[in-house]
Parts: sequence; C-alpha cells; structure tokens
Amino acid sequence: MNPSSPPPLPPSTMAADAEAKEHQLNVPYYGPPIVPPPTDGRMPQQTPATRRSGGAYYVLCLLFRIITALIIAVGIVVLILWLVYNPESPKVFAESASLSRFALSGAGNGTLAYNLTVALSFRNPNKKYSFYYKSVVAEAFYDGYQIGRTTFHRLHQGRKSTMPLGMKFEGETPAIAGDSGLQGVYNREKGGGFFYVSLKIYATIRLKMIVVESVKFRPEVDCYLRIPAPANATSLAAGFARTECDVNGFS
Repeated sequence: MNPSSPPPLPPSTMAADAEAKEHQLNVPYYGPPIVPPPTDGRMPQQTPATRRSGGAYYVLCLLFRIITALIIAVGIVVLILWLVYNPESPKVFAESASLSRFALSGAGNGTLAYNLTVALSFRNPNKKYSFYYKSVVAEAFYDGYQIGRTTFHRLHQGRKSTMPLGMKFEGETPAIAGDSGLQGVYNREKGGGFFYVSLKIYATIRLKMIVVESVKFRPEVDCYLRIPAPANATSLAAGFARTECDVNGFS
C-alpha cells in the first residue's frame, strides 16, 4: 500500500454516501428546463421572429415615453402661461334692443306675441389670448317665462378685439295663459313705457396662445334689458341705453 494514499473508507460510510446520492437523484426538480449546450460549444442565437418581437416592444415603449413626456411638457407650459398671463373674462354689452311687437292677450288661451331684436358686443380684453367660442346659447325671458332661444356655433375672436353678435327672437308663447300676475306686470310696464326683458347666455370658450389651447371655460352671462314699448312715442324717443352684462363663472 502506498503510504501517501488515504486509508480506505469503512463499508458503513460508503453505504451511507451511496444512499445520500441516490436520495438526491430521486428528489423532483421544479426549476426551468435545462437546455443542453450545443455540441459545437457556441451559445444559441435568437431567431428572426424573436428579434422582431423584441424590436417592436422596444419601439412601443419608446413611443409611450415620448408621448408621456410631451403631455407633461405641454401641461407645464400651459400652467406657466396661465400663471404669467392670467386671462381676463370677456366683457359683454347690450348695444341696442328693440321690440317691434310685444302684445299679451289674456282672453281664452292667452299668448304673448313678441318680436325682439338685440345687438350684443363681446370684448376680448386679453393681449395674449384669442377666444374660440365652441357654442353660444342665448335665452330670452320675460317675467320668468322663456320667450325665445337661439344658438351660435364656432366663433373666433382675436386678441384685444370686439365681436358684434346680433340675435332675434320672434314667435308666441302660449304657456303663460291665465297668469294674472303676468297680466299685471305687463300692464304696469306697458303704462310706464318700458318692458324689462332678461337674456341668459351660456358660452363654451377655449383660449389660445400661439399653438397652446386651454381647457374649456363655460361662463354664464346675464343681461337685464330695459326696452322701450313699441307703441309709446315718449319711450321710443328716449331709446335704449347701452347696458353692460354680468359675466360669471370664467375661472
């Protein structure tokens, strides 16, 4: 026996080692499948389909990042512009208003026949912003009763400018039949020579500065008009006084 070689293991130790190795071989393996290496020693290459799918995913991720960055940048620019150039609300005036017909019949099914013409002016006081009106809806009321409605779409107003807007309401309102309170108001105002009609205007506006557009604004405009009675020579001679309207909700 070679004196430098280790002494032989006892039979009991060898049997224990063999049993441990057999136990390890019998334990189930739950990991990913083991792919044997290629016989030539080179790493496996990606297929063209794999490369194409990976490239498309990369492009989509890149586009998503670019779009997100643009949205954030535009939002920051709009916020800065808003803080620097805080916009003023439009100014609205009733330049003229006339009634060519305004007659209330109280007998039977009473009706109010009307022919109302109103000329408004919208003033944009901003130096930096132009106004884009998506819609302007105007409703006329007499003593709380709606007597007419008209709508305008897609109007543009430049910076520091005035936009005229004329509207006409004509027809009959039968829903006020039998209202004695209305009859009293009508008789009193007719005797005084002036009828009091109110306009309610709902506008949807976007502000634009260069290429940046704001969110939508929905201001409400209230105009209280004192209009000469059509058959009263004195009030007609006095005429209609230019009236400034109230603009609310522009913020």
